[in-house]
Amino acid sequence: MRILFLAPQPFFEARGTPINVRNVVTALSGLGHSVDLLVYPHGEDVEIPNVSIHRVARVPGVKKAPIGPSKEKLVYDAVMFFHAFWLLFTRRYDAVHAVEDSAFIAWPLCWLFRTPFVFDMDSVMSDQLRYSGFIGDGMLLRLFTWMETSALTSAKVVITVCQSLTEAAVKRVPAGKVHQVEDIPMEPPAPPQGYTADRLKKELGIGEGRLTVVYTGNLEPYQGGDLMIESAGEVVKREPLAVFVIVGGSEADVEKYRRKAETLGISANVIFTGHKGPEWMQLFYEMADILLSPRVKGTNTPLKIYTYLKTGKAVVATDLPTHTQVLNSDIAVLAKPEKLAYSEGILLLLKDKELRERLGGRGKDFVEKNFNRQMFDKKIASAYENLR
Repeated sequence: MRILFLAPQPFFEARGTPINVRNVVTALSGLGHSVDLLVYPHGEDVEIPNVSIHRVARVPGVKKAPIGPSKEKLVYDAVMFFHAFWLLFTRRYDAVHAVEDSAFIAWPLCWLFRTPFVFDMDSVMSDQLRYSGFIGDGMLLRLFTWMETSALTSAKVVITVCQSLTEAAVKRVPAGKVHQVEDIPMEPPAPPQGYTADRLKKELGIGEGRLTVVYTGNLEPYQGGDLMIESAGEVVKREPLAVFVIVGGSEADVEKYRRKAETLGISANVIFTGHKGPEWMQLFYEMADILLSPRVKGTNTPLKIYTYLKTGKAVVATDLPTHTQVLNSDIAVLAKPEKLAYSEGILLLLKDKELRERLGGRGKDFVEKNFNRQMFDKKIASAYENLR
């Protein structure tokens, strides 16, 4: 098949949705399909067999679209609409694969060109708009929800990434068209030459005997940055040798949480690295005694969870459906999204090395058995069988 794949994000970037997009187009390529991947103008060029990357035009005066809903995203989605129209007008495609909000592009265009489309549903977008505050008007939210339902109804196949999204989808469309394809662990590239976890720890000023708690990812509000820093304040009171390494986040978000750490008097115990490329991730995982996922909003499972488990390190996550649809108490510590409860979860692992190793080992076995490349490719193939 020849597939037009719409991914309304900067591509490639080492974060959730772009990683999932790369995994899906790689799977489609491996199945023998030819893919034209249409993305935003920003991001790193990558080579994927049988995949041609097309970038929409840059708009003068419009910055790179940030994570989540934004005015910049609206602008680039409009540009993507016309670019997708031109590709469909000038080339023949057997299917269109639309990620997230690009379903609103695929919905009318696929009707016009009589082309089946796949709705790749990585979140309930109407809920995302609601809790982000991007749209505050109730009538606009109802209109958006109607559009989302109409796009789901028009799609030939709906792909979800977790159980909560599957449940949300089957409330609107027949269960037979919904295919659940969970994320898989990211395979980080080799670290920079000459670097080891010990060398990186020394450069960060982490001395011998310190217990290292690591978070990787952006610092958008839904990720639970406030919960993480406030919990760190409680942890340090009882375990002053603990050091929190926060990897990622925009400059503005890093500065915000650095000030919060100063206010709590824990600056000496919190290290902010800012953005780091994927080649550094393996070193941060190796130095970690514990890995954190303090997410407080949303229903989709963070992609980092699968990667965290693959490292064999113990994980402390919030006891919310975003995590519990994959995690349980046999493979992770789950704590209420409150600073005292979350800090207790961290302290429990800091004080018990045997428990850390037991949970880490179980988690690694679990993810390798249930969420691997072969299973991912098989699920994508099954979803695409319904397009024939």
